[in-house]
Amino acid sequence: MPEYLSDKIENLSHVCLFERDIPDCIELAINNFDAFQHSPEHIELWFKQRIINNPWQKYLPGIGVGIKHKDKLIAFRAMFAQPWWLGGTETIVAFGANTAVDHAYRGKGLATQMISDSKKFAVITGSTTAGHIFQKASRRLNSNEIGGSDNNFFILRASFQGSLQNRLGKPIGSLFGKFFDYGLMSRELNNKPKDKFLLVEESRCNVEFDHFWEKSKSGYASCLERSSNYLNWRLFDFPTCPLKLTSLKDSSGSLRGYGIWHASKFYDCISMAVLRDVFYQIDDEHAIRALLYLLIKKWRDAGIS
Repeated sequence: MPEYLSDKIENLSHVCLFERDIPDCIELAINNFDAFQHSPEHIELWFKQRIINNPWQKYLPGIGVGIKHKDKLIAFRAMFAQPWWLGGTETIVAFGANTAVDHAYRGKGLATQMISDSKKFAVITGSTTAGHIFQKASRRLNSNEIGGSDNNFFILRASFQGSLQNRLGKPIGSLFGKFFDYGLMSRELNNKPKDKFLLVEESRCNVEFDHFWEKSKSGYASCLERSSNYLNWRLFDFPTCPLKLTSLKDSSGSLRGYGIWHASKFYDCISMAVLRDVFYQIDDEHAIRALLYLLIKKWRDAGIS
C-alpha cells in the first residue's frame, strides 16, 4: 500500500476497468455528485461518446482504473484516448476525466493512488481539467506541469445590448446598447484585418482540413491532432455538447484557421460565447487576429454579450 494512503483499508483491490464496468462507474458518479443526480444523462452521454464510441480507445488497455473494497467499486478514474502530435511524431495519449470516490472513503489517498495507477495507460497521460487538488497530487507523483501553473480565463465584453435589454426592456435596451457598443467597436479598430476574410460555419470537415493540418502541424511542439477524422468525430458525430466550428477563409477561398466555440444562455436577453479552441499556422499572425476580430463581430451581431 502506498505511503500516502493515510488510513489503511483492508481488502482493497486496484483494477483496470473495461466497458462492462461503465454502469458501475455511472452509478458511483451519480451517487456522489449532486450535479449528476439532477442530470444523470450528462455522465451517461460522456461515457457513450468519449469511451464507447471512441475509435482510439482500443489503443488503451481499458477505459480507466478503479479501486474496489470487498468487490464493490468505491472509486474510479476514467481514461479516454486522444490522437496527439508530439515532437514531430503522431501518438496516442490517455486523458483522465470524471474521477469519483465514494463519500465514505474520501480523504484516504484513493484519488492519488488512481492517478498513479492511470500513468500506466499510455506513454503520455495527463489531464487538462485539473483542479488544485489534482495538481497537488500530480506534483507529489512527479508529474510534469505543462503550460504554466495558472488556469487563466480571459473575459471580453462583446456587446452591452443583452444586459441593457434585460434591465431596461428590449426597445430601450437595444437603443442604448447599440450606442455603447460603438465604444467597443472603436476599441477593436486597430485589429481590423486589412485583407479580405470570410467566416464560414462548417457542418463537416473534409480533405481541406486534412491538408491544413498537414501543412500546419510542424509548427507545434505538442498539440491535439486536427485531422478531419478527429474533428468530425469530436464535433459532429459524437459531441458531448453542441459545439460550432467557424472557419476563416481568405479572398482566394483558402482555409487560414478556425475557432471552436459554443454559446450559453443565462436569461432571455443575455448569452455568452465560450471560445474553446483555435487552430492556425503558428506564424500566421494575420489569420489569428482576423479570426478573433471577426468572431467577436459575429457574436455582437448575434446579440451575444
